[in-house]
Amino acid sequence: MAEADAFPAAYAGTLAQLLPALSAGQPHAPSAPFDVHQDGRLLRIPVRTYYQREQLLVCTQLAGDAGVLALCLGTRHHDGHLREACLRQLLLQERAWTVPFVVQLCGEYVLEIIAAIGAALPAWNTDALARYLRENPAYVETLERRAVSYWNCYYRRRYPAWEDYPGCRAMAALRALQALTPR
Repeated sequence: MAEADAFPAAYAGTLAQLLPALSAGQPHAPSAPFDVHQDGRLLRIPVRTYYQREQLLVCTQLAGDAGVLALCLGTRHHDGHLREACLRQLLLQERAWTVPFVVQLCGEYVLEIIAAIGAALPAWNTDALARYLRENPAYVETLERRAVSYWNCYYRRRYPAWEDYPGCRAMAALRALQALTPR
């Protein structure tokens, strides 16, 4: 799996410079990707990355696109705390090409991540989000099924009603964006 397939081609040069620093010493290659489309282009985003923690954190502090690319890949990291830290920084960006990395986290099990996304969604990059969600309806359905499954398995006792679960609220916000009429 080539991380370059996870981003628009315009970032290939920056990614080629970033990856040697990011991936040196990683114990495993990124795991099999999930496929989505953005602006008509197929993206193959790793489900998990295994970069060394310190190397990833250094790379996320790089200026410009290199740091943002590292943040995106960090949202796929196997360490949930590191995923959350990268997400929180990524939510400060308004770049359309970061949308797939944020949306994927809505279907995960870490409540702190889902809550951060849910809080940011009303104002975060709505045009790019809406466009992306409309382009990937089957993917959004899969995310929702995954969120329901995590709620049912791990959080049903804490949130007896699905509607009270932060993952439900995040998915409802995504569905509302998906339903927006294109401008």
